[in-house]
Amino acid sequence: MAAVVTAGAFGAIAQTTPADLPNMDRNVAQLAGENDAVPSEPDDFDSGDFPTTGLEASLEAELGAGLGAGLATGLKSGLGTGQATDHGDNTFGAAADANAMAMLTPFPSSAPALSGGSTADQVLLFGGYDIWSNGHSASAGLHWAQNGLNQDGFVVRLMLSNGTEFYRTPNRLYTTDIFRAAIMPGVRFKTGEFELKLFAGPDLEQHNLTPDNPTSKWRGAHPGLRMAAEIWAQPMPELMLAASVYATTIAAGYGFRAAAGWRVADAVWIGPEWSGSCDELSRQTRWGLHVTGWPTGPLEWSGAVGFVSDSFGRNGAYTRLATQLRL
Repeated sequence: MAAVVTAGAFGAIAQTTPADLPNMDRNVAQLAGENDAVPSEPDDFDSGDFPTTGLEASLEAELGAGLGAGLATGLKSGLGTGQATDHGDNTFGAAADANAMAMLTPFPSSAPALSGGSTADQVLLFGGYDIWSNGHSASAGLHWAQNGLNQDGFVVRLMLSNGTEFYRTPNRLYTTDIFRAAIMPGVRFKTGEFELKLFAGPDLEQHNLTPDNPTSKWRGAHPGLRMAAEIWAQPMPELMLAASVYATTIAAGYGFRAAAGWRVADAVWIGPEWSGSCDELSRQTRWGLHVTGWPTGPLEWSGAVGFVSDSFGRNGAYTRLATQLRL
């Protein structure tokens, strides 16, 4: 993982879904596209942050002025019933963000190299960086294949990511840092130019909130189970189709990515991509254009740019850059 980060230099991505209101579940103070001045914020809540009527009234008052009565009403409803809605449960998007998206699949896909052919390589190191106007996320990991990366059989994937997201109100900046880790044994099948990988294994998230909120449901560590699947196909030599999905028991999260690519200059794949993530608290969708498999010495690079929107009405551009190394 360190080799890829050093040799490859992560690019920039990010995707976000607000998290705990009084502790935004992911966020970043410096992001592409965000130039508004933000007042300095205390590290903790003080007793005056919330009136005696409680968090619900405070959120309604603050968000009602800054983001519209509709969002405040949704928050109030979710807080009052104790049930999750798109904006409820006292939390903004515990899992559906760029950090979660980074866990979908290595960047670029771990499909066979463009040069084709069998290889004895057993290890694929990968890493990437993603940024948008409300957050950023870095990911890294390794894929180990017992029989070789291009052979059927037992495989293991270790994935790590760390993301920051922010959510602004007129009076405060809420940030959330989320660390994710998953180790997933699996199996690889290939028939002709069609490849399928299936994975399942333990999942972990660690949420750090600013300002801190000891009562938040999503504060601290949360274990779970993650499952994932990846498909790569070449119906013709010049065309590739790729898809990946995941689901985790943490906040009932799930996500997907689908992409198509046309082989250009016998060197890279270029085409559209569509991805999304969702949990019991929020949703995010992306449409973009990707470039996959650009070779530079031992490294292969991929990147993407596009448009992102979430269930809180935050729209913007995203950018991703990633690399992989076979050993």
